[in-house]
Amino acid sequence: MSFGPIKMIASDLDGTMLDSSGKIPEENLRAVAEAIRAGVVVTISTGRMYKSAAYFASLLGLGDTPIICYNGAMLRNSTGDTPLHLRLDIDVAREMLAIFRERGTYVQSYIDDELYVKDGDDLNFLNYQRHFGIMGKVIGDGIFEPQTPPTKFLVKTNSFGASRAMMKEFSDMFAGRAYVTSSNVDFVEMMNPGADKGKCLRMLAGILGIPMENVMVLGDGDNDIEMMETAGLAIAMANAREETKASAHGTAPSNDECGVAWAIGKYVLDKGA
Repeated sequence: MSFGPIKMIASDLDGTMLDSSGKIPEENLRAVAEAIRAGVVVTISTGRMYKSAAYFASLLGLGDTPIICYNGAMLRNSTGDTPLHLRLDIDVAREMLAIFRERGTYVQSYIDDELYVKDGDDLNFLNYQRHFGIMGKVIGDGIFEPQTPPTKFLVKTNSFGASRAMMKEFSDMFAGRAYVTSSNVDFVEMMNPGADKGKCLRMLAGILGIPMENVMVLGDGDNDIEMMETAGLAIAMANAREETKASAHGTAPSNDECGVAWAIGKYVLDKGA
């Protein structure tokens, strides 16, 4: 493993920084605070929309450090500065939506950091709102006729196998025109082809003048692989997918065992965790 002194930490949220109840354990909060006091830059790198991720950035005390949202399609800070916002091409978006409409696929559309859905009574939407705490806007069939290019589509499937099949299908169908990934076993997400967490992390590190060899990343999902391949030190949670672990340099305890705090203690604060 070859990495320099850690000057920046980028952590995923769901399945990594957050426990299975969707909260930040106190141990993780303390470790992040200690790292920041030691002069280390800490940021979030998530598939969530900015509005959702900003709540956790505030709890973590990240200040005006930009956070990576929408799987790398947006970089934004608490003052509203947005160095990066990549959107799907409007024609590509409409082509995808025509497929979703024909198939009766449940889809969420994110435009200018607002969440749009067709049916407010859809159980998928109600469950999403309950878990992520984000209120969406119900627009009926208007969801299939966007006038502004979306930042992301999120499709909810009924199984891990269905998600994998859709990821392959849409990656092949829209090769070079969209980036397709997953932040959860039953989610499939589509963004601009220039987006991924790794590219966005490189951009942020460049803005801050921090070499990638001095960056540690923490994650668990498919959408974390690109940033793990770019960082000097990549640590996967014990609950991570095997493909994600294979792209990492090491493994930490699970998100329910405060793996983030363990990794910060071991690799940043030199506590020999």
